[in-house]
Amino acid sequence: MTKPRLKYSFLNEDPNCELKLIPAGVETIVCVAGSGFRVLPLLSHPSLKKIYIVDHSKAQLDNTRKILALFDEPDYECFIQQINPTSAQSQIYSGQHEHSYFLRARLLRLFFLGQLNPKIDLTQSLRWPLFTKIYARFLKTIRKESSPSQNYANYLTTSFKKLVSTPYDQNFFWQQFLYGHAKTLNAFTNLIPEATWVSAKNAINRIDIQYVENDIVDFLEAKTQEIDFISFSNIINYLSDARKSVLEKALEKSLRVKGQILLRSYLDPINLKSDCLIEDRSKMDVLETEMTGSYLMKVYEKI
Repeated sequence: MTKPRLKYSFLNEDPNCELKLIPAGVETIVCVAGSGFRVLPLLSHPSLKKIYIVDHSKAQLDNTRKILALFDEPDYECFIQQINPTSAQSQIYSGQHEHSYFLRARLLRLFFLGQLNPKIDLTQSLRWPLFTKIYARFLKTIRKESSPSQNYANYLTTSFKKLVSTPYDQNFFWQQFLYGHAKTLNAFTNLIPEATWVSAKNAINRIDIQYVENDIVDFLEAKTQEIDFISFSNIINYLSDARKSVLEKALEKSLRVKGQILLRSYLDPINLKSDCLIEDRSKMDVLETEMTGSYLMKVYEKI
């Protein structure tokens, strides 16, 4: 049998955003496994008792187990040494997407002819309009036919401006854009700070961690008023309209009253059509702190 391939080996999302959004008193969380690193900060939440780590990919679940096993390291410094995040040869860059980031960075450096550095606003360069035109054509080929029309060039420009609005030496995603991996240690430690790692390490033995190899929508359909918070990643991008309707019903059933879900979308607007789920707009300021610059994001709460 062919060994399942690892799609993500490191972060493509800012996990601190979830941590800031989780309300006090939350006991049960559902989280898409993804790279595995997105799970780690959630374990530091002080009231957490149970977390379901859900993914249809066994490779992603196995990778998450390896990452959480790093809590066996005696301290944060040893954890950092084990990860070795500034090395392009680090195991955290072994996924398919991470390989594509290396390739993209090389191509961008060729395209912008030496202009790829943190001191230059690429959106003001002469080549930016051509870049957005080419990349927008690529995005149009991967979006679903049911999606509304999107101004991709404007989306790319807005996303990039948000990406570079935080200090370069602290933003892993900006460094990944330029080089395909972290260039400064601060870029990694800003995503997984020492205080977060220590809190999670101290809490992990009291948390019921369950790995679930399943489609997350199917998983939620099987739960009844059990879940306090769901970190859904950008899975909604891959759902048909019919499947989104199934998700809405599953959320109505699985979430407790005042339970919340964080949805990310790379291209398409987010719009749940449920009378039981309302958007929590009080957290817009927190969503704006997300460092990737790539996602449309919304928090919905069950009433």
